[in-house]
Formats: sequence, C-alpha cells, structure tokens
Amino acid sequence: MINKQNKYFFLISIIMVYINEFYYCFKKKLNPLYSEKELDNIFFLLMTHILKCDKVTVLFLLKKKKKISFIIYKELMKKLWELKNNRPIQYVIEHAYFFGMKFIVNEKVFIPRPETEELVHWILQENYNEDPYKDNHVQIFDIGTGSGCVAITLKKRKPKIGHIYAIDYSNEIISIAKKNKILHNVIIYLMKLDVLNDLISYCPKTKNNSISIVVSNPPYIRLSEKKILHPNIIQYEPYRALFVPNHDPLVFYKKISFWIKKRFNGIVYIYFEINQFIYLDVLNFLRNIGFFNIEIKKDYQGIFRMIRAIYYGKK
Repeated sequence: MINKQNKYFFLISIIMVYINEFYYCFKKKLNPLYSEKELDNIFFLLMTHILKCDKVTVLFLLKKKKKISFIIYKELMKKLWELKNNRPIQYVIEHAYFFGMKFIVNEKVFIPRPETEELVHWILQENYNEDPYKDNHVQIFDIGTGSGCVAITLKKRKPKIGHIYAIDYSNEIISIAKKNKILHNVIIYLMKLDVLNDLISYCPKTKNNSISIVVSNPPYIRLSEKKILHPNIIQYEPYRALFVPNHDPLVFYKKISFWIKKRFNGIVYIYFEINQFIYLDVLNFLRNIGFFNIEIKKDYQGIFRMIRAIYYGKK
C-alpha cells in the first residue's frame, strides 16, 4: 500500500514542465544582472550540470520544446534563486573550467579566469632549456594556488617538469587544491605558507645552474576599486584573494620578489598577473630591485594584465 509521502513523491516525479518555460523565466529574472552573452553562458553551464548532458543536448531540448520533470525543475529554480542573489554560477554548480579542464571550487578559492589562462599559456610557450627533455631540471612555484588550476595545468601540459609546488595560506584552500590534484591524477606538492608572514623563511632547494619558475596571481585590487567590480565578486569571492590596501598595492609583489632575491640560486623566471591601473608601478619596482628582461603583455581585452621578468640568482 502506498503511503501519503510515497504518493507525493510519485506524483511530483511524473509532473512535467516545458524546458522553455524555465528558459524564459531564467532570462527574465537575471536580465538586470548580466549581459545577453553572459546569460546564455550561465544558462548552459547550469543546464549541462543539472541534466548531466552536453550543450548540444540542451539546445535540442529547447528546439523541440521538450519537458523536464518537476523534480529537476525545482532544482533549477533553487539554483536560479542563488544566481538571482548574485552568487557566481561556478559556486552554484561547484566547479569551474580552466584550459578546458574541470576544477572543483567553492567560496574559499578564487574562481579561475580567462586572463590567468593567458598567463599560463605564456609560461607554456617559453623555452627554458635548449633540450626539451631536460624539463625535469625545472621546478615551479605557484604562489597563491587557490583551486590549484595553474599548478595542475602546468603539470598536465608539461609532465616532465621535475617538481611543482602549490602554495597557499589555509588548510581549507589546500584541501580544495588536493581534491583537484586527485581529480586530475597529477603529482604536485601542496604547501601551507602565508605569503605575507611565512614565505620569506621558506628556503627552496636550488643550485647555481638550476632553473625555477615562480608564478602568481596575487591579490592586486585596491580597496578604492571595489566600486567597479560586479556585486557577485564582492559578495562571494574570497576577500583575501582580491584586495590590497590603497597605500601599499604592491605588497604581495614585494614579498614574493624579495623572497626570490633572498632564497634562490640559479635563474628564476617570474610571472605575475597584474592590476591594469598600476602596471607601470610593478614594472618599475621589478626593474629597480634587479630583475631583467622584463616584458609586459595585454590580455584578450587589450588590457595590460601580465608581466614576466628574470632574476639571476647567486653564483
């Protein structure tokens, strides 16, 4: 005999809703918050996540005006409410894509961005050895690893790299990077170190003929720039991964650069993501403290977003 609760679940499981109805509701609720292109991207990210399918399937369902179960509809409406409250889609579905790979994310880590993909692409383009089979002589330090997307991508694309160290300041962040490390089945070394307080005391193993790469997308948004950010960034993404004080916006660049000068032997290539409004300050700082071959690049939006410099360590 079917009890009332089972009967309820049976009934809602057979109730169907047109997928197009949700699509129109989705657009109407979020239209004030996002552009048309952003809305489409968010919609397909949500639908492919909930329906466990690809974008082509979702397009087919829309074109044929197919129905979805009421249970799925309820789940979609719940996610829509989160989006309406400015929660980023990546946190809503608990993953983001970087270099075409899926990474677990939550509010403890910064959401990977296309600009950072460009920074990683720059690193991958460089030839650090005349013999590409000597990649095992290169070691990489990813400072402020967050989800681990930079370190993991570099290891996936350059599996012969000897050692990759992914560094961040809290166990909660490191645990997310560890999950992604396991997800992508790579060997990287996760380390808990606070850049502002602990990094200077960490002494990596380097030799006079060694090659090291230091890459970082550190906090670089001045507090005075908060007003130009989208509300979902301010409300949900980790404060410590975003903002620096107005009076010392280069604080993280300074800490990392002086650590390199004090602790490294051999050649060090340093790659930073930078604030478009103070890129000349970063460039001049690196030049003044003894970095060479400094190059600055624009991102896909035509904004000065990344810088590379070389430091020749103690002989």
